[in-house]
Amino acid sequence: MTLIEVLIATALTLVIMLALAQGFKTLSQGVTAGRARLTGSDQLRGLSSLLRADLSGLTANIRQLPQTQQAANGYFMYYDGPLSDSTAMLFNYVPGAPTNEEKLSASRWSDIDDVLMFTAKAKDGQWFRGRVPLALLKIHQRNITGNNAIQPTLQDWLTDVSVASEYAEIAWFMRPLNDLGSVNVGETGGGYGFTPPASPVIDTAPGVDRTGDGIPDPDGMPDRVALCRRVFLIRPDLDITADPGVNLPSDQQLAAQPLDVDTSNIDSFRYQMRFVYQRCDLSVRPLLDATRGAFVLRTNSLADLQIPENRFAHHVVPVDLNIPSSDPIGPATTLPHLALTSEGEPSAANYLSMITLAYGTGILPIDRGFIPAAFFRTKIDADSNGNIISARPTLEEVVASNVVGFDVRGYDGMVQQLASPGVDGIWGINNVVAEAGLPGTDDLVVSPSDPGYAFQIGANVLVPQNSGAFVDLGWGRRVVNQVENATLTQTLGGMTYFSSIPNAHRALWSTPLSGFDPLTGGGPVNTLSTMQLAGRFNPIASVYQPTFDTFTDAYEADGNRQLAGFSANGLVRFGGSASTNNPEPDQGIDGLDNNNNGAVDEELEQETRPPFVYEMPSIQIKFRIQDVPAGTLQELSIVHDLTGK
Repeated sequence: MTLIEVLIATALTLVIMLALAQGFKTLSQGVTAGRARLTGSDQLRGLSSLLRADLSGLTANIRQLPQTQQAANGYFMYYDGPLSDSTAMLFNYVPGAPTNEEKLSASRWSDIDDVLMFTAKAKDGQWFRGRVPLALLKIHQRNITGNNAIQPTLQDWLTDVSVASEYAEIAWFMRPLNDLGSVNVGETGGGYGFTPPASPVIDTAPGVDRTGDGIPDPDGMPDRVALCRRVFLIRPDLDITADPGVNLPSDQQLAAQPLDVDTSNIDSFRYQMRFVYQRCDLSVRPLLDATRGAFVLRTNSLADLQIPENRFAHHVVPVDLNIPSSDPIGPATTLPHLALTSEGEPSAANYLSMITLAYGTGILPIDRGFIPAAFFRTKIDADSNGNIISARPTLEEVVASNVVGFDVRGYDGMVQQLASPGVDGIWGINNVVAEAGLPGTDDLVVSPSDPGYAFQIGANVLVPQNSGAFVDLGWGRRVVNQVENATLTQTLGGMTYFSSIPNAHRALWSTPLSGFDPLTGGGPVNTLSTMQLAGRFNPIASVYQPTFDTFTDAYEADGNRQLAGFSANGLVRFGGSASTNNPEPDQGIDGLDNNNNGAVDEELEQETRPPFVYEMPSIQIKFRIQDVPAGTLQELSIVHDLTGK
């Protein structure tokens, strides 16, 4: 063979080897992606099966709003955070990008700040289990036997034992993690401040070039996030309330005790129960022991949990107000709402921008983030003198760390779905409205959960399609904000912002889950008055939490006046004095015609209401997971009937 022939043969051999290498690489990538999809499918089925099992034991009667004190049914609550399935997509949308894929480069994210909480009964033989310090069970033994010689030791406080229950309070939620994939649970060693160290919404990983400078920017979403499930056992038979004779450790974290509160510091109310949540898997509430001058624990029953203030991760905000000026009720607290982080760190700037995109500049609630990291289960180590050496998060709550979406939606039968002309911007084939949705066209049907819905409402032509859809709670505010450029404002007097929406289209907001009161004429649009009466909307205290809650009628017979989302004697349970300016408490049962409409003690006279008063027949939960190395993204949704039919 000549030299040229050898070179040609060598080149052909190299080409064949490169082709074989590329083939093996493609095959390997395909196998990896296939395995990732199988693993992801198994994971999604596991998550959905676990949540289905929890929901199958739901104790609350969703068809009865509010729950009555006479029936110990527990509760069902679903909070819809400001983010949505389309928020990241809208925030990172780059109109000038050459391809649709680049325009929607952040669409891998779904909703990540919803919270689902409820009480459930376990299946036969599959009771819920959790751990509590042995010392609490010794306190129970001391209380039921009357043997004051029983005294928990330091080792008893460090030793966890397993307990079981047929009933439990269950919370499903997402939680951003820190750079190490963990959380910061709080301080150790005494001297606790009111605000524990946070695990902020860290957002530094490049996502999309939003500025057009050729450099990828953060995508506005947390770099690390985990799906969590926390189970609190309902054991009202356990009397763990420490009497003054019990020698409690001086370190309240070691003793799993509620912290004191300071009416000048909201965080002291938000984080009052953090050491209890870190150490104990019982559903408990704080109780002020006047003799001891400190807070102790009382276990909850299903009836107790119907009242929001007794639930996991709920708190009140202390206020000193006169509402209205003709009826002073202060000092007071707000009604209970979720105790969430208030993300405001520089690393969370993009997250805050997305909240503004959802809620507008008029409302930036103080509780607008996630379940605090300080509420996570913690392992305590202490020396022989009871000095805490370390408090390490166990991360027992985390059920999946590769989840990029946990989206809870409620079914709204009155929502109007609309036709959209699609990417080409024309109806049908010839841009004729009558051709909308013809086969072979890119026309779409959109609902309030789709980003195109807002722009169809603002368009001159409205093409109604089907009725009914699964939607985010309070979807009206998010949808209108997309066409009002995040300029929404809110006062107690209402909102007058529909400047860019034709008058004929405004009736679309009159649905049970829109978050707005039914529209009347051309006047202002109000956030649901019932959400304010339930304490979930309070512009004075910067509270806005769209929440479906079975709630309770206990506030109508507690000898206290709740007015406009405030509790007149709300500070009494924290050691404050009862209000002397609290005329005619519980006006819904006082036998008087308080509103002078000729009816006595009718529904309109009640001081509180469930935040959403119409039955929500079912919910939809979407799980979305991502395998970054394999480049796969998978989603699974389940639907659960809440009516019990």
